Amino acid sequence: MRFVDLLTAELKQFGCNAMFGIPGDFILPLLQELQNGGQLPFYSLNHEPSAVYAADAAARFSRTPSAAVLTYGAGALNAVNAVAQAYVERVPLIIIAGFPGQRELARNIAIHHQAKDIDSQRRVFAEVTELQVRLDDPVRAPELLRAALQCCREQSRPVLIEVPRDAVDFQCQQLPPYTPLAMPLIEQQQLQETIAVRLRNAKRPVFLVGIEVQRFGAAEALEQLALQLNIPILTTFLARAAIAPDHPCFHGAFVDDGSSCDEAQAHPYQLLSQSDLIVHFGVIVNDTNFASYPGFAYGENVMQLHQGTTYLSEQSFQTVQLGPLCETLLCADLPRHETWYSRQPALHYSIADSWRTGKWDATTLVELIDAELADQAEIVPIISDVGDCLFASLHAHANHVLAPAYYASMGFSIPAALGVHVSSGLRSVVLVGDGAFLMTGLELCQLKQHGAKPIVVVLNNRRWDMIDAFSPGLNCVALPPCDLLAIASAQGALTQVATSAENFLEAFQQAWQDPSDMHVIEVQLGRQRSPRLQGFAQRFVQGSSLQVSDDASSTLQT
Repeated sequence: MRFVDLLTAELKQFGCNAMFGIPGDFILPLLQELQNGGQLPFYSLNHEPSAVYAADAAARFSRTPSAAVLTYGAGALNAVNAVAQAYVERVPLIIIAGFPGQRELARNIAIHHQAKDIDSQRRVFAEVTELQVRLDDPVRAPELLRAALQCCREQSRPVLIEVPRDAVDFQCQQLPPYTPLAMPLIEQQQLQETIAVRLRNAKRPVFLVGIEVQRFGAAEALEQLALQLNIPILTTFLARAAIAPDHPCFHGAFVDDGSSCDEAQAHPYQLLSQSDLIVHFGVIVNDTNFASYPGFAYGENVMQLHQGTTYLSEQSFQTVQLGPLCETLLCADLPRHETWYSRQPALHYSIADSWRTGKWDATTLVELIDAELADQAEIVPIISDVGDCLFASLHAHANHVLAPAYYASMGFSIPAALGVHVSSGLRSVVLVGDGAFLMTGLELCQLKQHGAKPIVVVLNNRRWDMIDAFSPGLNCVALPPCDLLAIASAQGALTQVATSAENFLEAFQQAWQDPSDMHVIEVQLGRQRSPRLQGFAQRFVQGSSLQVSDDASSTLQT
């Protein structure tokens, strides 16, 4: 069969139904063949990182691999940062990068777009992808392609597939259907019993849920397990939408932001502090979650369970699948635990509070959006960029929240709205700061062209506020005056400006009632940032300073 038919069939078998990218010379033959076939639509953007962010969002939302198609060198290397984010946040991305054909390589001279040498692209991507393959041999191309796609799906991480310019001329063998790996029954029983012993001996267990639960579709089984055993569930910052917000056992997201002044925000910390067994389900251990509380990540009362490989004491378990593992635990002889924990504090927020007190910050903004969407029957994904809007998004109790809450690279949210639209057809609400809007605001024209009609809320405080929070007084955080709505309007968006809770609510309601177009609302904020961002920055800086001091002390003692 033709190479392009093999590629199309394999991508669709693994759940990839669209491609995002930017045309470039080394991939033009492939794009032409894909266009002629009409099986995989191609969505173009203006900048390579945006193409990857769009594919990333499509993969996050659908929990299936999504593809970005980029030219050799100049295109692919421009997207490395966005791929790195997908790697650490466990997003199944397929990076299809162009590569020179045999005739070009046979000239034995440097090729345009190459860096240090012809293999530089591959070596760079080895740092941010799980597997790298080059399909330059029609005999081996099928098995290498299958290996890459299987790795992408089973590891939920990006892979690099280099496709030479002349690969469209290959004739390849068809592959048999893909069969997912299964955990050996004996190993699964051993792991189940190891966990069961710890749960039987615990008096105050807590389930701490990480992003792997969402990526691998284990949430439903885990929710049933928690309900059956009466165990409270918390999520990490990155995984805060992994568990249904109205689940009886859900007690919120644990965020290391120092917000102990608010009972609802302090509640997750109290649960973890009082627990005698913290069971991690697919948690990425990083400073965003545990900078100030490493005892919640490691210790005798912590058990870490991961998709793939899990280490417990001196035992290692391979090919662990979190969903089936939870299902087997449902059938195990496990006691229902006594209710040792307090209830999640009720939210006392009302829209009238914002008007009466005059409070107007990113938190108020998200609470207003949340109150409006609470009565809607439709699924409304919320997509947040980094900065103040990221921490404010914790106040949105949505079932679908997409945000780069670990790697935290700016510019994700606007192109991500295209990925969500392509993968689901849903209309999203986008939260983006003025700094990130200046990075990717020109992608609105591509959203318009491809039929996406989100409500984009731009938080404008005329500075990089997160940088200011980490380094107060730095004189390079102010942003130059810019007519953001003029930029949006020139690309076909309907625009409004809001300076208070009252007129923002009016603007948002008007935008929501008009799903026929793309809307951009510029929210003009003052210098007041959300308490959660302020607390996170203070804790993070204090923790770093303490670490430096401890390191210096140790050096002096040595």
